[in-house]
Amino acid sequence: MAKQKSIKFLGLVSVALCLELVVAPSLLTKVQAQTQSDSRNQTQRISAIARVTFDPPGEGKPDDTAGGASRSGGCLQAVTNIGGCIVPLMPETKDGLTTTERPTFFVYVADSAAKELFFSLRDESDNAVYQAKIPINGQTGIVSVQLPDSAPALEVGKTYQWAFIMVGDQGLRPDSPGVRGEVRRVELNQELKSEIDRGKPLDRAELYGKNGIWFDTVATLAQARREQPNDTTLVDNWQDLLKSVGLDAIAKEPLL
Repeated sequence: MAKQKSIKFLGLVSVALCLELVVAPSLLTKVQAQTQSDSRNQTQRISAIARVTFDPPGEGKPDDTAGGASRSGGCLQAVTNIGGCIVPLMPETKDGLTTTERPTFFVYVADSAAKELFFSLRDESDNAVYQAKIPINGQTGIVSVQLPDSAPALEVGKTYQWAFIMVGDQGLRPDSPGVRGEVRRVELNQELKSEIDRGKPLDRAELYGKNGIWFDTVATLAQARREQPNDTTLVDNWQDLLKSVGLDAIAKEPLL
């Protein structure tokens, strides 16, 4: 009887070992398949995240209105010597488009003893649309100014001239460091407008960038960064955007 039990036990062990040999590879294959699936899903999630860059609309030539600022984000020595460095956050082409009535303008300032910036916006007839003084107190970083509700709304299809000028102790001077450029308001087609309205901030910025709407791209991404300053995805996209228009040198500068 003991011998029969021993034989039966050995038989059970043998069956168990056989099952293990059959099940283990199958289980391993299943685990590997699941791991590969998770990896693919992760890759798809990463690739689905919007990447914000700027595609200039149409054929444009480099903008030569930068007031001495180089596209590297630095400044010519002659400009630095007379009071500071100032660089507009603008693409290299002349097209500075917006879809909003009252856009936001951005400029980088550094190496300055200036206490404030003078901002002006003029229409096609050179009439003043809006003027303001922005305190900077010698800070280094990216400054922005949004047209307030009290300012006239930009008209669709019209081009406006804007300027930032550093103001020192002696006030505005002919040699005060400054930059200037243009902004033109356009309308989006209804399909694109609806897609942008439905999107999250990063998706909206990506769509604006792909469609050459510079001012809205920058403003949307900057606002998202201010609301979520620790979001690394937003930080990376901000840097990618500035690098896409040749502003690598100021891509990591703070938003003031």
